Amino acid sequence: MFVQYWTVHHAAYRLFDSEPTFLRETMLFSRDGTGSGFYLLLLPFIAALLGGSVVASERHSGRMKGLMAREGRNRILCTSMVSGFLLGGIGGIAPLMLNLLVAAAVNPHLSFINGVAFDSSGQVLPRYVLIDSLSWAYPLYQSSQELLIMVIVLMLFALSGLFSMVAVGASLFTTRRYVELLIPFVLNLLWWMLPTLTYGLVPDEWSEINFLFFSASEYASKAFTGMGLTFLGLAAVSGSLALTGRVKDAL
Repeated sequence: MFVQYWTVHHAAYRLFDSEPTFLRETMLFSRDGTGSGFYLLLLPFIAALLGGSVVASERHSGRMKGLMAREGRNRILCTSMVSGFLLGGIGGIAPLMLNLLVAAAVNPHLSFINGVAFDSSGQVLPRYVLIDSLSWAYPLYQSSQELLIMVIVLMLFALSGLFSMVAVGASLFTTRRYVELLIPFVLNLLWWMLPTLTYGLVPDEWSEINFLFFSASEYASKAFTGMGLTFLGLAAVSGSLALTGRVKDAL
């Protein structure tokens, strides 16, 4: 949040004035500032930090055997995955929620800002653009800014919860403490680098680091495809890890 605020108000280029809105200083909603990039890059680690070690902490503390005797293996596994999802979701959205609350307190306005950045001849218009009209989120922004904020928060909550579930599933097979916290981060980093590794065969918009940076222009169809693949992929990975752990009695 601090990085976002500082880089917005100390940008190396001139920002045009606009109608007052607290979204100008908010991560993800503003194209200016570097806070959004840091936030999305670290999101898997932030989510896993709060909810990804629910199994590992019990195992390393020596309480797992007692829990298994009382609750049973299947119940512990299901409860751990659900707890990891909820805690990871809360941890993932916490920085954005804090940013929204502080920005709204400092600048309690939510004016609509036209997102058309170019005229009919293709020349850049001398105006401030918050969310580009070519972004997948712009129609929702035009319809209801409050609804857009809710959709983004819910998407981040679900995505963070899935990252945390991957960490929980990975912790079933790790022996060293805190290793599970790095697994979602590494997977997300590889997914983000896939366009470069495949020489452009995989679109940039498939990574949540890009499709959740929705204030910039992007191809909506590719962004929606990336959303589906990312959410389904994380669910498949976490589910596979949990099922494998259950079959192999990894607890």
